Amino acid sequence: MQLFETMKIDHGDIPRLEYHTKRIQQSSHQLGFTFNIEDWHNLISLLKVNYVQGIYRLKISLNRQGEFDYIAAPIANKEMFTAQFEKASQHVPREIVTNKTTHRKHLAHMHTTDLILLYDNKGKILEFDIGNIMIEENGKWYTPIFEEDFLKGCMRQQLIDNEQLQEKNYFKNDLIKKIKNDMVRIYLINSLREVAEVSINI
Repeated sequence: MQLFETMKIDHGDIPRLEYHTKRIQQSSHQLGFTFNIEDWHNLISLLKVNYVQGIYRLKISLNRQGEFDYIAAPIANKEMFTAQFEKASQHVPREIVTNKTTHRKHLAHMHTTDLILLYDNKGKILEFDIGNIMIEENGKWYTPIFEEDFLKGCMRQQLIDNEQLQEKNYFKNDLIKKIKNDMVRIYLINSLREVAEVSINI
């Protein structure tokens, strides 16, 4: 198992770098990985110099011994995603759900839609497989309350810190009604795409 962070590198700049640094550092401590902050910053500095032209998807991975690896690839342009509801497995260890690791079987799907939108056994909306959910309702933006039941994204946290996003729980049946009645709009939020609209298949 490895930890990883997926970021955008935009002409040598990495938005939300401090959020990604804090998250991988905390996950390393929680899961017993060696994490050397100097090695991390040295790699980041190298990548910023090497990718000063264009916009890339940057994935930095960390193994238990503290060794970093990375992959950088151009970002494909995509403004709208499709998604379908899927019930989250109840048998995934909490530390796997709440940390960004390469153990991601609980997020696998057949890709009949771009994304899956996970909900728990009470119907609480949790997250997409590649990011958090943002729900626009009555001119305000909401995201589920974190109750140790999904991965807290860096984009999500930045929007909360900037008081642009409020925490509020939604439940599947109620959300379906609101979607059908055009009362809400649904967005994917993550550090790579930032904000992208999602059409939910009902």
